[in-house]
Amino acid sequence: MAERKYEKYVLTDFREEPNFPGIASPQAYFRGAIQIPGAGMNMGWQVFTQPIHLEKEPHTHDFDEYLIFLGSKLPDVFDFEAEIDFWLGEEQEQYLIDKATIIFIPKGMVHCPLNFRKIVKPVLFHAILLSPRFTKTMDGKEYAYDGPRYPKE
Repeated sequence: MAERKYEKYVLTDFREEPNFPGIASPQAYFRGAIQIPGAGMNMGWQVFTQPIHLEKEPHTHDFDEYLIFLGSKLPDVFDFEAEIDFWLGEEQEQYLIDKATIIFIPKGMVHCPLNFRKIVKPVLFHAILLSPRFTKTMDGKEYAYDGPRYPKE
């Protein structure tokens, strides 16, 4: 069958197995331009079911990022019972996330650690990085990750 004109803009294969304990399987991840050429963002959908210290070290990105924390009991995503610690800024200002929350992280802003320290009800977590590829800078070194299905450079 011939390829359709706009088929390259439609993605249906974004299911992944989690690479950390405490995350329900499967998770969904859109890995940006590696999956849809020209795409300008990365986005993950994960359901956290048990405590995990996800990010232990502060880092930055060269693009804006959004972190979204919701309850996973649909349709009421505001049914939230968890305690998550998150740090923002050079001075490491600590925030307790204990209700549905959206955090905007402007490009270049230091953020993390991110610690899902108490989970009574599963948490639906979205990380949106407005970049064609996931990269972060930590201790002056840049790291990139394209997901488990794509070879490392």
